[in-house]
Amino acid sequence: MISRILKKESFETVARWYWEKRVCGLLVPGERGCAPSEGEVLCAYNEMKSHYPGCKCNVVRSGKSQGDASQRDMFQQGDKICGIRIVTDLNAANSSIEFILADSLYYVHFKTDGIDSFSHRVDTCDLPQTMKNIKEFIDNFPAHLAAFETEKVEFEKKAKLKEISRLSQKTCIAQMMSQLGYEWNLADKGKYFLLQIELGKKRMIEISLNDKNFTKRIPAIPEVIKSVEGLLETMPFPVDISMTKGILKL
Repeated sequence: MISRILKKESFETVARWYWEKRVCGLLVPGERGCAPSEGEVLCAYNEMKSHYPGCKCNVVRSGKSQGDASQRDMFQQGDKICGIRIVTDLNAANSSIEFILADSLYYVHFKTDGIDSFSHRVDTCDLPQTMKNIKEFIDNFPAHLAAFETEKVEFEKKAKLKEISRLSQKTCIAQMMSQLGYEWNLADKGKYFLLQIELGKKRMIEISLNDKNFTKRIPAIPEVIKSVEGLLETMPFPVDISMTKGILKL
């Protein structure tokens, strides 16, 4: 699972992918053109307050009492429930999750250590199913966090093995080139090495080497150099020769 993104060399990328996969799926789209009823919103409010007394849960409403801090938990004649805002601290890794439904805006916001906080938005919302998902996420957060730590350990192991492999490749190239006697340079391009070999004045060849082609290309390099040198000797004027992957599959 991690191997697909290991090459980016950043655990923050892996971490964000891990949490986005779990958080963005919490919002369940509803029928287009339909909004949750006042009863559904009030039911979601009561469920969250009863299940998680420590969460910050506010009903968003229109009316005279909306802007009065002393009356935000009281309703006056003319008030209308138009949404809900829920913020829950997850008691680990400095994490929290926030859900907002207001004025046809449905989004979830997630914060945790190690990555930038992020939000996900949908145009419609199945509120009962979404609230069920959010409650399950909160209840299962310790398990999600434990699985995340396992992913982190796996990433670090693979990154270490990759580092050892690249050091071994560098050593192998250095040993081979020292025996051939050419001036050379090895450029680390991240995903691959670029081996630059000088064949004399204003003559140079470049060979890309990666994990997949390394064992095939290394033994062939001395013969490749000899062939290219012979070819260049026959050229009546300077030329640039390029062999792409589609042409040369070493």
